[in-house]
Amino acid sequence: MDISLTRHNVRTEELLFSAPMEIQIEDTVHISNGREPRKILKCSGKIAVSSKYVSDKTVTIEGTANISIIYLDEQNCLCNFEHSSFFSKTLEGNVDLTGADVSVKVTDEKFYAKLLSDCSVSINIEAGLEVSVTRTYDKEMLCDIDIKNIEKLRGVAESTMPMAYGEKNLVIEEEISIGASQPSALCLIRSNAVAHIEDTKIMGGKVMVKGMIKIYVLYQTVEGTRPQSFEESFPFSQLIDTQGIGDNCKCDSFVKILFCELSPRTTGDDEIRSFIASIKLAVSVKAYCEDEIPTIIDAYSTCGGYAFKKDKLAFKKIRESFCEKFIAKKSLEFTDGAIGSVIDMWCETKCSSSKFEDKKLKIMGTILVNLLAYDCDGNPECYERPIDFEYSYMPQMEYKDPNVVYNITVANCSYTITGANTVVVAAEPQVSVTIYDNLKYDVIVDVVKDENNCIVEPRGSSIVLYFAETGERVWDIARKYNSSVEEIKVLNAVKEDVLCEPKKFIIPTK
Repeated sequence: MDISLTRHNVRTEELLFSAPMEIQIEDTVHISNGREPRKILKCSGKIAVSSKYVSDKTVTIEGTANISIIYLDEQNCLCNFEHSSFFSKTLEGNVDLTGADVSVKVTDEKFYAKLLSDCSVSINIEAGLEVSVTRTYDKEMLCDIDIKNIEKLRGVAESTMPMAYGEKNLVIEEEISIGASQPSALCLIRSNAVAHIEDTKIMGGKVMVKGMIKIYVLYQTVEGTRPQSFEESFPFSQLIDTQGIGDNCKCDSFVKILFCELSPRTTGDDEIRSFIASIKLAVSVKAYCEDEIPTIIDAYSTCGGYAFKKDKLAFKKIRESFCEKFIAKKSLEFTDGAIGSVIDMWCETKCSSSKFEDKKLKIMGTILVNLLAYDCDGNPECYERPIDFEYSYMPQMEYKDPNVVYNITVANCSYTITGANTVVVAAEPQVSVTIYDNLKYDVIVDVVKDENNCIVEPRGSSIVLYFAETGERVWDIARKYNSSVEEIKVLNAVKEDVLCEPKKFIIPTK
């Protein structure tokens, strides 16, 4: 008798390679903008990965470390100097990585600057990266067996199937202007660009991502008065080709700012009334489809002659996805007279981790508060203070093997000077969380003829009396006696698959 099997194509994602990577950069830069540095107040920056590619068993990561230095010149004026250092790192894997997707997460960034005697600055950068390489592929699963005298226990495997991954870089140039009521700029002190996504749509196998970019600028005025600031926002959009997805798929989208450079634009009176912002974005999308895959959990032949191969299949299922804001508040202490007035304040997430404890999801981390201020003598200073936070969430269900993917950004931060040496800072982190359940299923993956157990022709039937307990499955009873589930149900007038009360069964056997 021929074996008739029906198979179903499923798409799954396999982790091929995962490893940490350390970046160390030492560089010396010369400040040649006409404003000689007297004292460095703050050295900060951001690691931006610009390209990721695989070749055979190697992974290459390229990018830039974008450094921003706030310093005082000889006239005690606040100034800014920016520099970018290129890096390239290669990791060796142990499997063929051709055609795989690479994701990189920056885990820690440390920037140090030391002023040298010739208007040069020695820069030291340390950063950690987490590199993951995955491959999406199609796999066949057995979903039906059409052979006489084969008993099948059907099931459903829940899965969030990865469908496609796409990434594209986008360069935007916009002119941003100082408000008409504000004084002209002498030089830039600090700038910050934030991008967020407002809409993601799947259209004919492509994904349209739309969002907004918000730029904050702090500058020194021509008059030498207190530094001024302004903000400006403008939209962006990007179309990303992702083959193999349909309109019924779901899509996660992400945006990162790789670099943001501001160039002053002068008027006819040599006044700086605007800046040209050159911004490079990395927009990425990950599409997936929710699916319930028909499976055969167990099978046996009532007449023998077949062998059933079992295997354990693993899938990921998205159970919960949410985005929430919370408040992290702390009173920061300073020495007497250190804070006369605050010029500027900004916050950034430095490190974080997650764990499940007492059935709760907990995300812990540190927010670094940067405070640019005048002391009581009118001298500018920059201070750093950490705020530790813990976010707690009660999941809507219990997980046996959860996997948490999260991202934390600081949406807003504010301060209140409460005393001669205290400032209360309230940061508003925003946490975006997706909780996956790692599901494993024991299923029948193949059926073959068993030559060691020839098919037996039906012989005279007999019956067995069986006393079943509450909670027993009819399937287990039928399998024990190599009988038919349907025959047992009909003969004993049973409709349920699991018994609600004890019952005496008449079991037909062969």
